[in-house]
Amino acid sequence: DIDPAARKVLVAVYSEQYIPKRYLDTVSREIKELYGLNNLEITATHPAHQLSKLEPEELMQLFVEQNSMNRGALAGAQWHWQDLHLTVKLLGNGVAQLQESATVVSGKLRERFAVPVTISFEAGQALEGQALFDAMEKLRGNTAVASSVAVPVKPQSKQPGQQDSIAFYGKPVKIAAIPMKDLNLDMGSVVVEGKVFAVEHKELKKRNAWVISFDMTDNTGSVRVNRFMEAEEAKPILENVKVGGVLKVQGKLELNRYDNEMVLKPFAMQPGSMPKRMDTAEGMKRVELHLHTAMSNMDALTSTKAAIKQAAAWGHKAIAITDHGCCQSFTDALHVVEDWKGAPKVAGTDETIKILYGCEGYYVNDVDDRIVVHGSKDMGFDEEYVAFDLETTGLSSRNDRIIEIGAVLMRNGVEIDRFQTFVDPGRKLDKKIVDLTGITDDMLVGAPKIEAVLPKFMEFVGDRVLVAHNSDFDTGFIRAECARQGIPYDFTAADTLILSQNLLQHLSKFKLDIVANSLSLPEFNHHRAADDALTCGLIMDRLLKKLREEYSI
Repeated sequence: DIDPAARKVLVAVYSEQYIPKRYLDTVSREIKELYGLNNLEITATHPAHQLSKLEPEELMQLFVEQNSMNRGALAGAQWHWQDLHLTVKLLGNGVAQLQESATVVSGKLRERFAVPVTISFEAGQALEGQALFDAMEKLRGNTAVASSVAVPVKPQSKQPGQQDSIAFYGKPVKIAAIPMKDLNLDMGSVVVEGKVFAVEHKELKKRNAWVISFDMTDNTGSVRVNRFMEAEEAKPILENVKVGGVLKVQGKLELNRYDNEMVLKPFAMQPGSMPKRMDTAEGMKRVELHLHTAMSNMDALTSTKAAIKQAAAWGHKAIAITDHGCCQSFTDALHVVEDWKGAPKVAGTDETIKILYGCEGYYVNDVDDRIVVHGSKDMGFDEEYVAFDLETTGLSSRNDRIIEIGAVLMRNGVEIDRFQTFVDPGRKLDKKIVDLTGITDDMLVGAPKIEAVLPKFMEFVGDRVLVAHNSDFDTGFIRAECARQGIPYDFTAADTLILSQNLLQHLSKFKLDIVANSLSLPEFNHHRAADDALTCGLIMDRLLKKLREEYSI
């Protein structure tokens, strides 16, 4: 079910084999990104015998969707199927709470497997009295610790000599970071350090809150930092987290319930650092002779100043700027090396890096960029050629079909023979084609199919050169029909349209009737194949004579 206006797609699939929802979610997300959809929902139904293959995490998620507190009750639970009955064995208590959601979950399973499902729960350890009190105290203690870690700290002014490591959120992070490629959900609390490459914070105005969300990488992997926060708590993060900044973040790895992806829920953040890339090659450094800057539209994002400074730091004595067809970056480069206070010095020397000012130019062939003749056959100006024209059901040689072929065998401007026939396209004609060509469905009744016409047309042409006005269109249809019938296509074709554009440059348009009129040719029934073919043949004769006169051929 497709809603084009809202860019929303709903897909229902049936599979004999159980498809885990995490796979469907992944497919849905990738298709959304590929086609730019706002929403894509994929629901799968399966036969009843696939019930027992439901993954525990997916079953748990069905209960959590009804009540988020169900996740705690189902932690560590065991799931047992017996025919259409599901027994959930809990580690602790929570039966009453889960039974409230069981009816809805049973209904969802019935929708997916088309059978009634019953669910029962078995409590593991029902705490009472002192045991229940102790457990609650332990839970409160854990909550208090987590809350204390996540309290935002107002940035302090940096003291002389103090390292840039003051946390702008939470407490200062003193633990070493681990590579992002090693992150997994079993780790719990971790510390990562890397560069921010995307920021997607979302404001919830009605709740006066934010969903903090940004992506980091340390070049071994990446992770999304994500957390819901009240507006006041989120303020230092909104002010300090920017694309390109390097951060050190401590938090807990969790599974995001909205997209099933691993995210880092932050407890603390502070400025971080990443090792700079070094050029350790020995000997004379290379000189970059092909650098595009941000002035090369749609080709580069490189800052001119950053590139020059980096090349100098690596010991390069010179660097060339070669943007696409422009020199706007020249002044930026000049200011970099003329700024005597901060002019970049070549590493290990007192020399300022030398700028080589260049440009990538464009070569435009405005004389013979369109080819008149396609094919390998040679033909003298006095030899025979076949001028032809087609009428079709549309413009696509792949989807449309020929409805008329007209061809004339010519030599020195004289018609020697003619081939003309209607062709049954096997479909009704559109009104616009009828209006354009004057050919109606009644006129095509009893006409031969293209399978019978094409061999006769090719026999008429023989090994002569084909001539057409905009020959790519007409030969494209002939080539497509040859391919469908398994007939080899090896014709050489000449195009009077392109030849007219080169020899009749006083004209602004080059339609067949306009070119014919400029050459004082007789009037003809335009958009009928045989008449168009004859006119095309006469145009070719006049243009060949013009070539002889102008170039003494």
